[in-house]
Amino acid sequence: MESFLDRSMGYLNHVTALLLKRELLEAIKLNKIDVTPEQWAVLNRLSELNGLTQKEIAKITFKDAANVTRIIDKLQEKNMIERKAKPDDRRTWRVHITKEGQRVRDLIEPLAIEVLKKATRGVGSDDISRYNEVARKIINNLER
Repeated sequence: MESFLDRSMGYLNHVTALLLKRELLEAIKLNKIDVTPEQWAVLNRLSELNGLTQKEIAKITFKDAANVTRIIDKLQEKNMIERKAKPDDRRTWRVHITKEGQRVRDLIEPLAIEVLKKATRGVGSDDISRYNEVARKIINNLER
């Protein structure tokens, strides 16, 4: 018998996200790449929108500021990002992806695509599109 939790959209989304993250982490480790899925998410966003502030990174990755600071510190140690002070406000730093960061980001993208292919095996493209559409609506409803 299914419980309320087993039918809960929140629970199902949470488990799905955890399993996707686990699969990606395994693929990254198997390929001996020295980043976590969380670090890759930041590299991925910087690849799209280079020069974001840490606050902007936190917002678009849905992570708290302390977690983003730790991720950025680690990526900087690995020479995958660099911080540059804003010319008009030296208290605010812009984060830029380096060539090494872009190289690593590009190595992981095909792994992420394979994980998504595995996860959606047997699921039609119309169902995937509908799932994404509904998820975006839910996200928009809950964003602050």
